[in-house]
Amino acid sequence: MLLLFVTFLGCWSGSLSQGAGKVKGVLGKNVTLEPTIDIASSGNLVTMTWTFKNADNDIVIYTGLSGSERYDTKYVNRAKCNKTTGVLRLSGLTKADNGDYTLSIVGTDNSIADAIELEVLEPVSGVKIMSSLSEAVEFNSTVVLNCTAKGSYITYKWKNGSSSLQGDGTHIQLSSNGQTVTVNNVFRTDLQGPIYCIAENPLESETSAPFNLTVSYGPDNIVMTVQPMQTTLKKGSNLTLTCSAQSSPAASLQWMHNGADLKQETGKLTLANLQEKDNGNYSCVAYNSKTKRYATSAVAVVTVIEALSGTNITGPSMPLIAGKSTANLTCEAAAGKATKVMWLKDGKPLSLSNRVALTADEHTLTFSSLERTDNGMYKCVLSNAVGESSAQFRLDVNFGPEESKISGPEAVEIHDPVLLNCSVQSKPTATYTWTLNGTVKDQTSSVYTINNPSYKDSGTYVCTAYNPVTGRNQSATHVLSVKEEGALDEEGLSGGAIAGIVIACVIVIVVIACVVYCRRNNSEDGDSAEFEETLIGQFPKLKEEGGFDLLKSVSGNSKALEIVKYPDSGYSAKYIREQAFVRSGISYIHPLQQDLDNTVAPV
Repeated sequence: MLLLFVTFLGCWSGSLSQGAGKVKGVLGKNVTLEPTIDIASSGNLVTMTWTFKNADNDIVIYTGLSGSERYDTKYVNRAKCNKTTGVLRLSGLTKADNGDYTLSIVGTDNSIADAIELEVLEPVSGVKIMSSLSEAVEFNSTVVLNCTAKGSYITYKWKNGSSSLQGDGTHIQLSSNGQTVTVNNVFRTDLQGPIYCIAENPLESETSAPFNLTVSYGPDNIVMTVQPMQTTLKKGSNLTLTCSAQSSPAASLQWMHNGADLKQETGKLTLANLQEKDNGNYSCVAYNSKTKRYATSAVAVVTVIEALSGTNITGPSMPLIAGKSTANLTCEAAAGKATKVMWLKDGKPLSLSNRVALTADEHTLTFSSLERTDNGMYKCVLSNAVGESSAQFRLDVNFGPEESKISGPEAVEIHDPVLLNCSVQSKPTATYTWTLNGTVKDQTSSVYTINNPSYKDSGTYVCTAYNPVTGRNQSATHVLSVKEEGALDEEGLSGGAIAGIVIACVIVIVVIACVVYCRRNNSEDGDSAEFEETLIGQFPKLKEEGGFDLLKSVSGNSKALEIVKYPDSGYSAKYIREQAFVRSGISYIHPLQQDLDNTVAPV
């Protein structure tokens, strides 16, 4: 008989053959013993037997003849042999099945045999992770995880979540057989897992239940937020502080104000209706009862300021006189404290001088000597970090009279009206007294009127302006000469001046004559007649002196007619020094009159 040791890998119901002539099976499961000898080489089959040899005795499990087969009574329901291939299948393996199995074949040509060793392994079961600690503290604790399992030839592997758990030799260490994992100074993420232990032998494996270990950490990354974000707040407003920290378990929180515990252990601190007493430093302290660690937030400096209100300027109430009086304007708020003061005059920044100055706190504006230019509206603007408030004060400085003068003609012809205007600078408005040659006149306004001058109106006029507040007066003098009629037309002109006037008059007369001629020719006869009648009715003397023909033809220069339009829409017509008025109420406007709307010229 030839004994062959065959190497094969086979499985049936969980069996797997390994090595030459050696097969492993799992307790309680099935195994296939598959020979590798060439059965056909023995010729026609005479006898086939499978024999089991253990420490006690030999058992013929199976005997097969050419026409029949038989199983040992212990294997009737457990063994099955294929007479063609010689494969033996065993089910329900027990420890007693460990041993050597021999296949013997007797044929017509030859006898052959094959031996297979069967080892029955205990199944993998009861895989469990045990931890040296039930709770760990980050950075402080060293954790040892041990994996236990039942079974034969067990090896161990570890997984963290879906990834393989590998050791680095220092922080995480694995034992030589992989059964133990040691995590030194554990981090919060080391065992977040879940952690799995996988126990296996050559035939099967089993995975433990997921394992998680609570690692306490923190508090760290503590953050405090302030709402509203600005930390300078108006008195009476509200403030909310929020605190958070990374911590496991969640940290308890304390709020501190200027180092004192506010006895409020929530993540939010709300301060309503802020007052000055709430000024100071606010911080949040987090504490982890497991790690025994504290963390303190950055400090928020809160400043509570009362808003400015009731701003008022106090100033002099007595009359002020330029060059004589001094004044102080003081600006104060009824509530709140200003950090900045700004003064304006008539809406523009105030200019200071050696005469106009501010006190050190800038709340008082001082005038060492008032001038007329100090008149105006003064405004002070008080401001602080939460707002501003302002007030106004009108400063009235009385001055004058000064810069007095009389304007008017120095000479007039008899019967020509005269106006003399006395102007002064004064606050309040001055009262006026007029004298002529030392005699007080009955006119008391700033304008002295002479409607029909006579020779006795010639002389020296004195206007005296008086300011009742300053108690000052000032006078101006003017000399007026009343001359006979026509005197002013004959004197005072040089030959060149007279020639210039004549030339100018001729040019203007020609221009107006052309315009009048064109307009009158284009007008209806009835219109011209109506205009002539209206003009004659207003100026009868024109007809008497032959001026009407002159006006009608606008020709010749032997007569002089002057027509002037005044601002009140009336016309002044002056002929041989006689004067009348044509008012705008005339219903009919002749083209000549329309032309006069745009032309003022001597004719």
